Amino acid sequence: MLTVENVSKTYRDKGNVKQALRNIKLTVGNGEIVGLIGESGSGKSTLARVIMQLEKQDDGAIFLNEVPVTKSKAFYEKCQIIFQNASAALNPSWTVREILLEPLRKMKGDRDAYILNMLGKVKLSEEHLNKLPSEISGGERQRVNLLRSILVRPKLLICDEIVSNLDRLIQKEIIDLLIDINRETGMAILFIAHDLKVVTYMCDRIYVMKNGEIVDESTKVDHQFNFLHPYSKKLFQAMLGSEAK
Repeated sequence: MLTVENVSKTYRDKGNVKQALRNIKLTVGNGEIVGLIGESGSGKSTLARVIMQLEKQDDGAIFLNEVPVTKSKAFYEKCQIIFQNASAALNPSWTVREILLEPLRKMKGDRDAYILNMLGKVKLSEEHLNKLPSEISGGERQRVNLLRSILVRPKLLICDEIVSNLDRLIQKEIIDLLIDINRETGMAILFIAHDLKVVTYMCDRIYVMKNGEIVDESTKVDHQFNFLHPYSKKLFQAMLGSEAK
């Protein structure tokens, strides 16, 4: 479904040059949940923005179903993104109902009925519809973001650190929701995070990113991943060490 081929991105500011992405190769298949993991500053979010064409790559190409990705309505109907900061992504002066109606403005039929039918998929209730983002919890705001994204029935959802600001219980609830939606609809997911525990729990395949490069890739076999790169092994050992404490 998604193919990223040799994508590079460089920032230049007052004579300083930083290569944020270097020859990135990445794929997400139909219905697949793929993780992208790395420390802060490794280039994960930059790659997400480039895939969504919120920033333009310097080199390389990106394809969705073998069609070159462009900043177009057709592309955004098929591919949606959810960002880390749920509050910043929601208009503070709109009610949840208005926020959810916005992506459906050209939909034919009863939009309110469709939203009511979909609320349960993200474990929200009708009473949330008349509330402002400031009147609901952080976990509920991220559920609104999730619902807003899946209302247009995308083929691919990119999640950029969407649970990193939530406590462990809410994290697991959101992740389990994503897994359920993936199983019910076949929607593919690119899940970006720095938390290896979260990614190994939900993903079929993982890419590891360091200093703007993909340094490792592993597919889950018998509920486990086998990493080969020293950096990946270091991350995995750190996770095991934290679990042992």
